[in-house]
Amino acid sequence: MKKPLLKLRFHRTEIFIFAFFTFLSLIVTYPLIFKMRSYLYGPGGDPLGTVHGFWWLKYAYLHHVSPRFIPIIASPFGADYSHILQLVVINFMGKWLSILVNEIFAYNFIILLTFLLSSVTMYLLVHYFTKNKLASLFSGIVYAFCPYHLVHASQHIALANIQWMPLYIFALSKLDEERRYEWAILCGGLFALNTFSDYQYGYFILVLTAAFIAWQIWQGFRGRGLTSYPVNKLTSRPRKIPSGSQGKQVNKGTRFHSFKVILVAVVVAAAIILPPAYYSFRNIFATPERYVRPMRDLFSNSARLLGYLLPSQDNPFFGEFTKKFIKNPLYGGHPTEHTLYLGWVGIVLSIVAVREWRRKSKLANKLTSKQVNKLTSKQVNKLTRKQVDPLLVTRCQRGVSFFLFAAIVALIFSHSPWTDIGPFRILFPSYFMYKVLPMFRVYARFGIVVMLCVSVLAGIGLASILEKIRSMKKRRIFLSIVFVLVFIEFAPTLPAPMVNAVHPPPVYEWLSKEKGDFTIVEYPIETDYEYLFWQRIHQKRLVNGTLSGTYADKVGKEIVDILKPETPGILKYLGAKYVILHPDKYLKSEDVPVIGEVPDVSKQKGLRLIKTFEPARQRPEPQAMAGRETRVYKIVAEPTKPTIED
Repeated sequence: MKKPLLKLRFHRTEIFIFAFFTFLSLIVTYPLIFKMRSYLYGPGGDPLGTVHGFWWLKYAYLHHVSPRFIPIIASPFGADYSHILQLVVINFMGKWLSILVNEIFAYNFIILLTFLLSSVTMYLLVHYFTKNKLASLFSGIVYAFCPYHLVHASQHIALANIQWMPLYIFALSKLDEERRYEWAILCGGLFALNTFSDYQYGYFILVLTAAFIAWQIWQGFRGRGLTSYPVNKLTSRPRKIPSGSQGKQVNKGTRFHSFKVILVAVVVAAAIILPPAYYSFRNIFATPERYVRPMRDLFSNSARLLGYLLPSQDNPFFGEFTKKFIKNPLYGGHPTEHTLYLGWVGIVLSIVAVREWRRKSKLANKLTSKQVNKLTSKQVNKLTRKQVDPLLVTRCQRGVSFFLFAAIVALIFSHSPWTDIGPFRILFPSYFMYKVLPMFRVYARFGIVVMLCVSVLAGIGLASILEKIRSMKKRRIFLSIVFVLVFIEFAPTLPAPMVNAVHPPPVYEWLSKEKGDFTIVEYPIETDYEYLFWQRIHQKRLVNGTLSGTYADKVGKEIVDILKPETPGILKYLGAKYVILHPDKYLKSEDVPVIGEVPDVSKQKGLRLIKTFEPARQRPEPQAMAGRETRVYKIVAEPTKPTIED
């Protein structure tokens, strides 16, 4: 009767912890939970384009048209997204949630889910190494609500999906420990899941896996200490390696079995990834020049020291202090991409974990490998000064060793291509990887891998401290201080930034009531995601939204200047009926001869002003473009064919 009660108590604890993670997810995104269908999480920008993509997936499904070709943007040519790598997981969820509810809810739900799942998967990973629920809870909070995740959740839905990396590392650790085919299959599946959530994360996981293999080889060369304590592949229990010829046969059999297991993982990952991505990969190899990013982007988007050490500029306690360093070369200058803060609490606890690992390793290294293999549970407990399962000691030691190594690897990968020290130039991995994968340009995003490693190390460090604190009262006080400090370090700005998605600017309400299937063009003619976002409301064709390198993009460059005499004629040739002019956007647009200069369209004979929408101050904020003046011009010029070749 006692066993079921103990089991029930365990489940109650886990349910409470997961409920706490859910509560925190709702708090950091407050008041989103009350406006899931009407407000969009984030300040605008990229999320607006993502929502348009979800809306189109729903539209394509309901109207039985291709989801990869969008004829209502880049009109009259349309935009073909077949060559672009698809984020399969996000698009699948976005499509069906949009159909069942709406595209705003779909976006918000996915963002909320990333916070909950990130905390849960990190909890599971740290619990695997420590069996300490409080330490695992701490790591889940640090990882899921770190500044990197918060800033990208408000702007990049793909980069917000950090939840599958801890789960992959968990499966990889179990595979290393047990060498079983089910873990190999899970590893392959999770590798594909990371890749389809964001292809950069697939790249990061590939680097992490290579680091894991290199670390294993290094451990093999060392061949001693608690980090190399042997584990039975079938029972997950420590085992002794036979000596002599029999031992050599066992080692050969183990190596061959390991090779088969790894091969299964690779085959599973390839079988999942290649079919959906085949067409995109073929286009990448056929026209690689379309995917090459300038190398200068690698320098501006690489990590800096202060990015890891200074709190987010959105932090209500230290944000103003950090803003003083944004233009400092040691910070990076890009507020979003260089928000990589690891947290001093996590760093200190990681140092504690490393010091404890070194202490135990020094003790263990006094023994020979043969002596380590012969250690009994009692001897291991005496060696480590705690009464635990020897396997857990081994896991913890191996975990600290690997995550310290992985953190160093990720730090090096996040660095710029090279650093000049006097007459010497030191090359870093991004320099070499750019020649192989030139489509990746933001190596600062390796910061999330560093954050993952620090989260695990901090959890292990916290667990080791809690084991030494015998008094329950002192333990509670210590934990309270730790959690309060983490809250101060990682506190987000509340209420969370949001965009009103159900009250469009007046011009789009007017357009939605205009009958007929016609085309409009919005100026400045740059690809602005707000134009796409509100297309969901008015559902008129847009000249905007061209893809770089296409014929439509070449035509688009011919009509960037609205004051050119031939521009109205080309717009008429493209089928456009109205020009929607946003004067305020010219203040920041880079697609004009002089930034900030609003063109005097009254001088353009091919356009006739028919309507002006004054700023709508009565609408509740925040909402995109609702409080801005907008002018509508009818195109009255004769059609003029563009003077460029197809």
